[in-house]
This record gives sequence, C-alpha cells and structure tokens, in this order.
Amino acid sequence: MGHLTLKNRFVRSATGESRATSDGILREEVFPIYENLAGGGVGLIITGHMYVDPEWKCGPRQTGISDEYHIPGLKRLARVSRGNGTKVVAQLNSAGRRPDDMTIDEIRDASDRFVAAGIRAREAGFDGVQIHAAHGFLLSRFLTPSENHRSDSYGGTAEGRRRLLIEIATGLRRSLEPQFPVLCKLGTVDGRDNSLPPEESVATAKALQAAGIDAIEISTTFSGDYAQAAAEKIDVPEKEAYFSVQARTIKQSADIPIILVGGLRSMDIMQKVITDGICDMVSMSRPFIREPDLVNEMEAGRTHRSSCVSCNKCYNPDGFRCVHVSGRDREQ
Repeated sequence: MGHLTLKNRFVRSATGESRATSDGILREEVFPIYENLAGGGVGLIITGHMYVDPEWKCGPRQTGISDEYHIPGLKRLARVSRGNGTKVVAQLNSAGRRPDDMTIDEIRDASDRFVAAGIRAREAGFDGVQIHAAHGFLLSRFLTPSENHRSDSYGGTAEGRRRLLIEIATGLRRSLEPQFPVLCKLGTVDGRDNSLPPEESVATAKALQAAGIDAIEISTTFSGDYAQAAAEKIDVPEKEAYFSVQARTIKQSADIPIILVGGLRSMDIMQKVITDGICDMVSMSRPFIREPDLVNEMEAGRTHRSSCVSCNKCYNPDGFRCVHVSGRDREQ
C-alpha cells in the first residue's frame, strides 16, 4: 500500500471508541482495545475517527487530533497498536455541516485543518492517515448531489462536489513524505435515494489516485434502503460483502489497492472477493469488537464464520462493547 507493506490482507475498519475526555484526550481504557487488536493478528488497524476541528465533533467523547495537547495520548495509541507486526493508520474526520451553509473561507479552513491533523498523526508515530469521506460527515455531504447544492466551484458539477476532498488529499500528500501513506474511506453510493451515480464515484476514485492517495476503502455516503454502513442480520453468506459491486467497479478503474468493508463474516467469502479481483484487502469492524483475535483463529484453521450476529447493539455512546459476551471480553 504505497510504501507500506502489511503482513496480511485483514484490516480493522475505523470504529469510533467514545473513550476520550471532553477535550478529546484519550482515556486509559482505550489502549487495551488496540493492544488486543494488534495481538489478534490483524495486518492494519484504522483507528476510530478523530476530529480535526473541536467545533465540529461527532460526539462528546470523540478522540481529538486538532491540537498539540492530543499528541502524547496519540503517541501511546500508535505504540500499543504496533504489537505483533501490525500497522496503524489514524482516521481524520469532521462532522457533517451542510455544504450550502459554508463560506469559502470556512471550506478552506476545513481543508487546512485536515492537513494539520495529518501532520500531527505523523508526529505521533502513526503509519499513515485515512481521510473519512463517507457516512454523512462533512466530506461525504460535499460528494452527495442531494446534499451539495452549491453553484460555485465547490458544487454544481461532479468535479465541484469532489473539489474539497481532492484539495485535502493533495494538501496531505504535499505536506507528508512520499512514503507516508494517505488513504481515503470513500462513500460510493447514497443509501437514502441512490442519487450518487456510479460513474461519479469512479471519477472521484481516479482523481484521488491522481492526487496521491495510496488506497481506497469502499463504503456509503448516507445509510438507507440502498446501502447501510452497518447492516443488521448478516446471517447468511449471500448478505455479506454488500459493497462488492461498488468495489469491483472502482477497482476496474483505479490502479491502487481497494479495501472492501461491509458485512464480511465468512473466510471463504473473504477469500473469494480477493481471488475474484473485487478488492485487495478485507475490512471488518463489528466482528473485531466481539472477537479481536479473529484473524489468529482463522490462521490456526478456524473455518466457521465470525460469531458477530450484526445486531448493532455494540454501538454505545459510552463506548462500543459486544453485549453478547461477558466479563473481561465485554470491554474489548
């Protein structure tokens, strides 16, 4: 992935921990989560989203990367995540303002904040950064035609809607060493009304590659009937890999690694999406909340699917946890 070599193709997809203080400083209970993930065998950890602007947080306990006082805790997070040969990437995000309401100065300020946060991530010792451009947050809103009604250079056309994202990607690439990977989590379908054309997402992916992005993780902009970021009841193989159509389309056009997230539970399905050329890496979130050692078990010969039942009860404003396990495991 760019200049970064991973020990396997398993990725822990970003999962907001909600284990920081009101100032975004990591609390003690977050570090064992990452120690267990690294020890569990995953090749790449993408951290929970970190806010680049304290005025636009996604929650009161979100991790911060907007100021120098966040760096000590982030250094420790990067360090504990590197056990067992695992690599770790910091996800950068800003909550979802409406594109139509932002001034040009505010847009440029948002871009500058993403770049500054990327520099802090490098200083903290992370192996790379990921731009969050999915799930209805700021950059996702700019990409979505039903959300972005601007008529200036940051809207009006597909090129305009992706301008802010490409400016951030370009700014990060210019500010960081060539060997420091920059990834993007890209919303490729509007789950509410299906208004984001596939060809527009393909063009965005190609523009990201041209800007120096090293890998793209495929997801949705907004969740809804057409696509859900965390679909429930993934109980049969046919329901797994639900962004595979979008991943295949992007991979056929972009010559950089593609990461597929979305309901992956079975080893044979994960192997199939790799061998069929749909993606280069497989990414999971909820299964690792229940079973942080899932990759080690698969490597040891486990054939049955993840025990995650996709109930979504693990998402909790006080910190994610699987409600189907007890004792020490519940906090991981």
